Amino acid sequence: MHQLATTFEEYVQILAIESPHALILDWWRRLEVAINEYFEVHGVAVRSPIRSKELAIGADPRLGSEITAQISELRLIRNQVAHEKRKQISPDDARQYAQKASELIWIIARAQSS
Repeated sequence: MHQLATTFEEYVQILAIESPHALILDWWRRLEVAINEYFEVHGVAVRSPIRSKELAIGADPRLGSEITAQISELRLIRNQVAHEKRKQISPDDARQYAQKASELIWIIARAQSS
């Protein structure tokens, strides 16, 4: 019988070992959804390119350029994973990526609700 993960840490640990690339793609998508929800709440076009969204997030004093830089860094890693044929990702790097994406999602959610 296969045991299912019951916590964030267990889920991330399992996926980081079994498929670190999938973990990164999954958490980028979750972050992207949070970013799009932020723009929907603020009445900004969701279909804008991600770079335009990053600039708008940087202009929001509740988020700022540091958050933008972190989002950009995760986007670049995601792009490498998605588009480079042999991009190696360690389970630890994938786990750190998921943790950072999760933190950013919560920060964006708090800014959206305030």
